[in-house]
Amino acid sequence: MPECSCEKCVSACKNDPGRLIPEDLPKLAEFLDLSVEELIISSLVMIPLSKKPEVYAFAPAKMKGKRLLAKPGTVVPDYYTKERGTCIFLDEKGLCTIQDVKPFECGAYMGCKHTFMGKPYKERQVEEYFLMKWKKYRK
Repeated sequence: MPECSCEKCVSACKNDPGRLIPEDLPKLAEFLDLSVEELIISSLVMIPLSKKPEVYAFAPAKMKGKRLLAKPGTVVPDYYTKERGTCIFLDEKGLCTIQDVKPFECGAYMGCKHTFMGKPYKERQVEEYFLMKWKKYRK
């Protein structure tokens, strides 16, 4: 997939960081010199994908200024997905500190072309994709 760093494509990093897929966890943990468990409790939150059965995806925690909108390692509160916040992996200049191991959704979504994995972005299909990836990791 082609990469883009225009304002529309990086807006998610500054407003609503994307979800991870299971394969992202070990790559991120190794890059940050953490265990997967340490990565989860230091930087990731659990976003509900379905209620029955309960299925969650991990996502970078959101920051509002210097405050976390939800504690890493926990299931997010109901209001969380509607709140804007910057990705915990952005530095003080707004640059990605994990760019070398960019998570899947960060590379799959192109805001300027409104595409996901090179196809027109359709919310239902994107949600089904993440549910498929995480359903074997039910709570």
